[in-house]
Amino acid sequence: MKLVLTRHAKSSWDNLHLTDHDRPLNRRGREDAKLIAKYLATYEYTYKTILCSTSKRTSETLEIFLNYIHKVDQINYLSNLYHASAETIRKEITALDTDGTYMLLGHNPGIEDFLRNLHKDTSLKVPTCSIALLSNQNNYLRLNKLITPKELKSQ
Repeated sequence: MKLVLTRHAKSSWDNLHLTDHDRPLNRRGREDAKLIAKYLATYEYTYKTILCSTSKRTSETLEIFLNYIHKVDQINYLSNLYHASAETIRKEITALDTDGTYMLLGHNPGIEDFLRNLHKDTSLKVPTCSIALLSNQNNYLRLNKLITPKELKSQ
């Protein structure tokens, strides 16, 4: 199994009347999502399933990604991924087949906590629109790479 664990891109706080769930991406968020999507496209993954939180900012991040993604068999929007805990994220990942490539788009602190637990590193930071590339090796999920928009901009 390959897994792309993604934190949504930067959201807007311009409209204070919106609920947290309904906040859209801001300009930087859209630009970062496009940058990360172009990077992901170089892998030419075919995604068996993409799991995405139902929030506006995660679905807008995914919409931008879909302009660059090679192929997706199925997309599931899951309300339980909205501000999901590390344990909820672990359960969703564990329920996936061990074959194939998947993506999960969610939120902090759940994404960060999940990766900290996995990597045994409490200092690990997952800024907005970061992606963690993971793989299942010998029934153990391993963090191979963490990519941030800031890192890609500095290259």
